[in-house]
Amino acid sequence: MARLLGSSYHDEMSVAPCYRCFITSDRPASCPARCMASISPALVASIERCRRRLWTVCYRMTGRISDADDLCQDAIARAIERADQLAGDDPTGWLLRIATTTCLDHLRKATVRQRLTALSDPLDAPELSPGTPAADPERAAILREDVRYAVVVALQHLTPRQRAALILHDVCDRPVADVAAVLETNANAAKALIHRARVALLESRHSGEVDVPADPAAVEALARAIERGDLETLGALLLDDAWGVVDGGGLMRAASRPTAGRRAIVRRFANAWRTLGTIPLATELRRLNGELAVIVRIRGAGVPVAVIHCETRDGRIAALRIDRDPRRIGAFGTN
Repeated sequence: MARLLGSSYHDEMSVAPCYRCFITSDRPASCPARCMASISPALVASIERCRRRLWTVCYRMTGRISDADDLCQDAIARAIERADQLAGDDPTGWLLRIATTTCLDHLRKATVRQRLTALSDPLDAPELSPGTPAADPERAAILREDVRYAVVVALQHLTPRQRAALILHDVCDRPVADVAAVLETNANAAKALIHRARVALLESRHSGEVDVPADPAAVEALARAIERGDLETLGALLLDDAWGVVDGGGLMRAASRPTAGRRAIVRRFANAWRTLGTIPLATELRRLNGELAVIVRIRGAGVPVAVIHCETRDGRIAALRIDRDPRRIGAFGTN
């Protein structure tokens, strides 16, 4: 992600970058002025200004950091190739449409059905906020520029077209006309798709109204309860209608369906701690996707055994998403 969000490449150059070195992070030493394509400096500036937004659109659409890296680069390449199609003074909407279309093309090729317990890659970017509320009350399901983990996960359970409609309209604050253009439909159909996407997103999240961001005191209390193996405190932190999901990525043992209800979640934790026996656990609090999360390790070991993302309501835990996939959580190890 860092290579995509860094400062402008070619700051030292007095000429416009060539196609090849603009879309890669490292400019070849052999890239002289003679190979420069005719790229408008205004377009270069617009791409650099929008690069973070383009990347986060791709991340929300796919839930995968590596896919977002690749698709953001592909979208930038398409924009450069189609520079002659840019109309108007503000290219932001045009670039966002290209990024969304690039993701839709990618998702059409995907044949793997999303598991009920599937989670997404966590985003280790402490500077990000979870998002800001929109003035329109109909957009209560999602925030503007929303990167909350629960929302990114829930988006993956929508159809690609629903995902694109909701991200463009409610998250990126683009007009219905932009949604219709990307989905190659009319305005009325686009509005209907946005409405269905909002309903589906609420249903897939289960939690209804939640604190934004998640209450840090509740997350910290959860971390302490896990370290102590304190089931009583854990139970007191959970709402009666809380639910949880564990994703082992097919590599670690995990339930194939979400767990509903406070008592059922406590039983799951009790069984896990019984399996661990006397092995001590340590926790670390880290801001992921704009909210506090809990990284769980065996005490003295650097490799995490779980990363826990919480949603809270009125200061108590409404939902737990527990990631045990070593391919995703391995990045949070310590030396």
